[in-house]
Amino acid sequence: MPSFPRLMPLAIMLALLGGVLAVASKNMIVDLDLFHEMALYRQMESEGSMPTTDAFAYTPTNETVVHHEWGTGAVIYLATVSTGLGATALVMLKYFLTFAVCFGCFLYAKKQGASLAVFSILAPFALNLGGWMAFNNIRAQLFTLLFLVILFFLLDLDRRGKRWWVLIWFPLFVIWSNMHGGVVSGMGILGVYCFARLLEAAFKTRSPLKTLQEVWHLVAIGLVTLTLLIINPYGWEYIPYLYRAVAMDRPLILEWRPIWEIRLPIIYGISVLIAAYAIIREGRSSIFESMALVLTAYLAAKHYRHGSLYAVTWACMVPPMIERSGLGHEIKNMFASYRAQITVTAFSIALIATGYSINVRFWELKIPNQVSKTQKHEVIYPVGAADYLSQQNLDGELNLFVPFSTGAFVQWKLYPHVKVSIDSRYEVAYPDLAIVENDDFYKAREGWQDTLRRYDTHAVLVPVNSPLGELLAKNESEMANQIGWSRIYKDSGFALYVPETESEKFTPIDRTGEFIKGIFP
Repeated sequence: MPSFPRLMPLAIMLALLGGVLAVASKNMIVDLDLFHEMALYRQMESEGSMPTTDAFAYTPTNETVVHHEWGTGAVIYLATVSTGLGATALVMLKYFLTFAVCFGCFLYAKKQGASLAVFSILAPFALNLGGWMAFNNIRAQLFTLLFLVILFFLLDLDRRGKRWWVLIWFPLFVIWSNMHGGVVSGMGILGVYCFARLLEAAFKTRSPLKTLQEVWHLVAIGLVTLTLLIINPYGWEYIPYLYRAVAMDRPLILEWRPIWEIRLPIIYGISVLIAAYAIIREGRSSIFESMALVLTAYLAAKHYRHGSLYAVTWACMVPPMIERSGLGHEIKNMFASYRAQITVTAFSIALIATGYSINVRFWELKIPNQVSKTQKHEVIYPVGAADYLSQQNLDGELNLFVPFSTGAFVQWKLYPHVKVSIDSRYEVAYPDLAIVENDDFYKAREGWQDTLRRYDTHAVLVPVNSPLGELLAKNESEMANQIGWSRIYKDSGFALYVPETESEKFTPIDRTGEFIKGIFP
């Protein structure tokens, strides 16, 4: 029978893998941005070139539409639609990217000196900080996390004097910039690394000339990297778009709020304390690591969605730094002294995590049609309403006013027969105040009726649990007379309304309480 010392590494690795699977399988809902990304690529295939003006909305849009996630849409479309593999391919791609990111963090930390013992104790902090947000189905941000880990490896090569890493970096940067605007984080990390090397050289040489000789190649690489930003379907237009996207405020988008307003403030706080301890212990010996941690911790504090950038940086940088500290020494002593207990605990964690993943059906994508009782902010899709409209003999195009979170699904399912008022492309396609108007409408704030008259709207999609949905349901006949609209469709998640004068063209249907299954793609 194998001894505990031999089984312990296997048990720990299984526990880590099980933990990643459990966190990744927590969210199996298809991400809302995926639909507008695929819709764009489908349009590009149809037209034979990248469209730079909007075709999906009937409301005012930006003069030039720069879609920074078009490459992600291409990858997902080709993997799921073109191959015919659909949901199976999306799930496989999700787990491939997820485990690649996590395994990359482990390999980088190990390469910098972290032991399995120290990494396994610290990894859950990173997994909880970034996993809930990052490991979804699939956001372009997941590609950014993978490219970020690769960048850490490339910069490590530079630190070791191997300059050929730029042959990988330049094409990687072009791919990254065409898949996600998160390429800005890569530019930021490269800038931080260049500044850290500058400081290290200054402390070491005490000579401005010799310092410049140490870092001139990084300055050149940085300048070339900036010029590579124009290699995309939009050319120079991409640069002002990136600036606007990074600088703009998004108060109505939950994930753009500070991390302590959303979740995990205690875990975030503990992670910052651990990082601060490691930074103080390391001093000048880890300037780049310290600066990268401070930068990404600040971004996470400012916006919850950047918690994943901080989590990846934390998982790569902190374990090696802790390894060299007194805390790391204590962790290794604990693992040496309690091999049997740790082995049993690790196997138990692996079994529990795997059991949880199986229970939530980690292989099955979800397109929910009504709000879950356990997840208040869970996105829901108008599956039944889209099916209903697809079966109508629409006379020309139908302009459908929709909630922000459902527009992309509608355009994927119903374009070109249906155009939407808004979708989750946000600043990519719409003026800044479009989302405010949309939010005011569905919250039935003062003046919401004016929105119906402001545009050439033919139908309205209303979530039944929204303030507007509840208002309309409370006294439907009175509200219908007041605004001149009638309900033609309803289920447990959504209702459709059209003008009274057009209602005769539709057969009213009520599917409330009926199970409606969403199918991907």
